[in-house]
Amino acid sequence: MGILKKFGLTVAASVVLFGYIIHRPIPHDVPHRFKYQMLINLQSMLELLATATEKLGYSRWWPYRPSIPFPSTLPDGMKVENEMLGGVETVIITPRSFQGKREPGPAIIFIHGGGWVMGSINGTATLLIQAAEETGFVVMSPEYRLAPEHPFPAPYDDCMNSTISFMKSSKRFNVDPKRIILSGDSAGGNLAMAVYIGLIEMQASDPTVKLPAMQALMNPLLQPLNFMTSSYQHYRELMFMNNLAPKFLLAYIGLNDRPELADVVARNSHVDKSDVELKEKWNLVSPSLIPDKYKQGGKVFELDDVVYDDTLDGDVRKLMKQMILNTKISPLLASNKIISKIKKTLVLVCEYDPLRDDGILLVERIRSLGGSAELQHLPTSLHGVSNMGAALPGSYYHQQNKIFFKTVKDAVSTD
Repeated sequence: MGILKKFGLTVAASVVLFGYIIHRPIPHDVPHRFKYQMLINLQSMLELLATATEKLGYSRWWPYRPSIPFPSTLPDGMKVENEMLGGVETVIITPRSFQGKREPGPAIIFIHGGGWVMGSINGTATLLIQAAEETGFVVMSPEYRLAPEHPFPAPYDDCMNSTISFMKSSKRFNVDPKRIILSGDSAGGNLAMAVYIGLIEMQASDPTVKLPAMQALMNPLLQPLNFMTSSYQHYRELMFMNNLAPKFLLAYIGLNDRPELADVVARNSHVDKSDVELKEKWNLVSPSLIPDKYKQGGKVFELDDVVYDDTLDGDVRKLMKQMILNTKISPLLASNKIISKIKKTLVLVCEYDPLRDDGILLVERIRSLGGSAELQHLPTSLHGVSNMGAALPGSYYHQQNKIFFKTVKDAVSTD
C-alpha cells in the first residue's frame, strides 16, 4: 500500500472517529432534524475544544465566541440605529410600519441569551428583526457585558440601566412607556425577568417607576436551586452536555476558576437542605408542581434526595446561598408579593429542553397567584429553536416564532 493511500485511510479513519466522538443523537421527531443534528454536533465539538482549553489553563469560552456580522440585508424600509443608553451600547430596530406613527406605540426590549458568557446583538439579529417585523413594534437590545470577564452584577446592571434609560427616553423613539415588553431567550430570559423584578422593587420606594406591560420569555433559565428537575435529568446531554449549564452559572457568579464545582451543582449538592431559607425556596421548584401532562416518569428528585457537599469551603457555601436567594440571579424564587405584581407573562418552552421545567414552574406559579400567564409548549423541539426559526423562514420554528410574537402583539394591543 502506497504512502498516500495509507495517509488517506488514516485521515478518513480519524474523521470518522472524531464524528463518532462528537455525535449526540437527538430524538427522531425533532422538526428539521438533520439541521438540528448538525447544530448539536457542532456544539459538542465546541465543548470538546472548550474542555481541552480549560485543561491547558486557558479560558474555556473562546470557542463559543465567533465574530458574527450584523445582517447586511434588511426588510424594506427597516431602520437600525446604534444608541448608548444608560452607558450601554444598544441597537434600536424600527420597522417601516412603525415609522411615521402619530401616536406612541409599543416596544420590545429583547435580551439575548448565551449563558451569560457568550452571544451578542449580531448573533441574535435575525430574531430581533423577526420580532420587529411580526409585531410592528420598536425593538431595543442591549450589548451587555459578558462573564467571566464581567461577572454578576455587571450583565444585570447593563440590562437594567439600558432598560431604564430606554423607558425614560421613550418619547424620543415615539414609544409608549406603558406598553413596553421585556423579553429574552435562555439566560436572556433570566435577565429580562430579573430586570422586571428589579423594577418592581424600585417601584416600592419610587411610585413614579413604570412597570413593563408584559414579560415574554423563550426557554428561560430561571433558578439555580434545582438542577435535578425532570426535564434537566432527561435532556441535559442534548444541549448542555458536560455540565455546561452549571458552568455557565459558575462563570456568572464569579467562580469560573472552580470548574470542579460544576458536578457539585449538577447533583444539587450545593444545596444545604438543613437551611430553613433554602427549604422554603425549594417548595417553589418542587417537581410536584409540574402538571401531570408534562411529567416524564422515572425518579422524582426531591429535597430529601439532596446529598449536601459539606466539604465546600466557607466562602463558596456563602456564595452558593447568596446566589440562590438573590432574585437578580434566581428570579423564579422571588416572593409571592413580587411575582403577583408582574402584569402579563408569556413563556415558550420546548419538550426536549433541559430548561423546560423552569418555564412551566413560572407559569404555574403565576397562575396559582391569580396572575395572567400563557405557555407556548413545543412538544418535539430542543433548546435554542427561536434563533434557528428566525434564520429559517418557512420552517416549523419560524412559524412558532410568529405565533409567539403574535401573542405578544395581541396582549399589548388589548391594553
